Amino acid sequence: MTNTSEAEALAALLNGNSRTKPTVVVTVASGHTDPYADVEQIAAEIGDLADLYLVTTGGHTWAFSNKMTPGTQVYGGAGRVYPVGLGWNIDLKQAPLRFAWSKSEGRKLTGQLIDDALDMAAAAGLFDSARTASTRERRAGTVLSIMSERALVDLGGGDMASVPPQLAQAGVPIERVLAPGMHVDGVLEKKSRWLDIRESRPTADEALKTYAAGDVVPAEVRSVLAGSADLRLHPDVTVELFRSDVTGDPDDDLQALLTPGEVVLARVVATGPKWRLSLREVREHDTVREALALYAGGPPWLDPNAPPPAVVEHVETEPAPPEVVAVPEPVVTVEMASEPVAEAPARAAIPSPAMMPRRRGEPVRAVRPAPPPEPVPAPVAEKEPAPAKKAAVQSMSLQVTAIKAEKAHLEAELTELRDQVSGLRNERVQFAKDLARAARQVETRDVELARMRSQLRRAKQRTAPPEVALPVFADRERGFRHLVEAAWARRIPVGEQPTRPLPDFAIGERFLGSVDALEGITVDKIADVVMEVLTGLAEQSTGRELHQLRTSAGGNSAPQSRPDGAVCYRVSMQIHTPSARRLHFWKCPDGTIELSRVVVHDDMEP
Repeated sequence: MTNTSEAEALAALLNGNSRTKPTVVVTVASGHTDPYADVEQIAAEIGDLADLYLVTTGGHTWAFSNKMTPGTQVYGGAGRVYPVGLGWNIDLKQAPLRFAWSKSEGRKLTGQLIDDALDMAAAAGLFDSARTASTRERRAGTVLSIMSERALVDLGGGDMASVPPQLAQAGVPIERVLAPGMHVDGVLEKKSRWLDIRESRPTADEALKTYAAGDVVPAEVRSVLAGSADLRLHPDVTVELFRSDVTGDPDDDLQALLTPGEVVLARVVATGPKWRLSLREVREHDTVREALALYAGGPPWLDPNAPPPAVVEHVETEPAPPEVVAVPEPVVTVEMASEPVAEAPARAAIPSPAMMPRRRGEPVRAVRPAPPPEPVPAPVAEKEPAPAKKAAVQSMSLQVTAIKAEKAHLEAELTELRDQVSGLRNERVQFAKDLARAARQVETRDVELARMRSQLRRAKQRTAPPEVALPVFADRERGFRHLVEAAWARRIPVGEQPTRPLPDFAIGERFLGSVDALEGITVDKIADVVMEVLTGLAEQSTGRELHQLRTSAGGNSAPQSRPDGAVCYRVSMQIHTPSARRLHFWKCPDGTIELSRVVVHDDMEP
């Protein structure tokens, strides 16, 4: 396609309501004949899930740009994927502009465009709408490796497939979803070799049922405002936190304490369907539960030790009005695809530095064609008098001299214009280098800022008022009961306190002495676990490992008991630590709990 109307047709298609698939637009940089992105790879991997257009260098792109909403254009070697619908005209983040400044960055650009297209196809339900098509079949296999943000799956018999994040868990890196050796099954798209395994993914409720109130678990910060923040326990479950859940200072700005994308440790205050979390309840020696696996046998989907991602937003520039500086260079043919690219992608146009507008205040330099030389008089038969002949020769000589002068003037103008074009190209290269340098600096500052926010938040937690220090009571037993009741009031929501009351309990004669003698755990932590035992939370938490204390190590040995019928139980206060601490308590026949002792792991005495 070689005319402006066809360039405008692409803009009309994007801004219309007829599209049922995402549209990928790849451009070619000025001075190049091929795009930085690998359009053949894009076409192969997106298959029939999106339409693909290639736009080559030429003036027709101005026609395309002029028909697009400011900020939604694409040119200069970049690429953009436009989702179905028109929301991207209002929210530019829905169709991010992907940059590449050289061929060496083409691989990254290619991957970004493929991922964007797959994300948008999944959001549009295109994977689901064609499940019954003849190009799809149900298959199962084993994950061989994770590479290039894809999971490679062996389907058996030498048949291979790939699982991208969009077909496993959108928005989560594939290495946090699948691992080598896992068995997976799903629907195979024969053409692209994508394996869609989303149907076999457990629901969020199924995955979260292992969490109980009192557990300390990893959570991802999704967004932060001054007085509240959203945390994700699972990609599909977001929990809102308020300032009081993070810090005790009512003047704190949570944007100074939390970073979007950061993984933090939070205590579960209440389980679903209305989850509640608290960052203030986390203590240094708390046992931390591992993050959920999104698929059976998969890796944890969150890593508490991973640094938060540094998000660098690209600067998008709008094309200037198509006020063209006339330069006598070869005309570039413009080709634009009206149909999705298959084997031989159609091509179209983008602005080049040669077509950039003049600087403000600069006159437009137009190349004036040299006037054709006047025709030389034909020789006459009669012999011209010598003076007349001499005058004619002088006239032609003057004309030649004028033509040479005009030619020299035009060559000087042409040289100046070429220098201007060369300068613009050099400016573009320098701008690209400056932008890349600034992006690296922003990324470094983002990482430093996230680290400082985390350190500030932890410092505030360490310097918070000692809410759980053992009060000074003349009666030491009364002081410990006060701690248990404070833990209950702090961790059990007011709405749940009537249905989860704190029952009365007895304190054995050796219990407080063992609390004083036991090192490596704070008294407030012991009170927390006692509260969990009394309210039944310990029974719901797999991390507490609540079980009867038996008379020997044998699995069939009898439990420890007393003559009055009380049975001794053992519950973990710590796990995965040397000499992990345990709580021993008696459960009496009437249901009353009597605290016996706190001990280290190897102490099996009731």
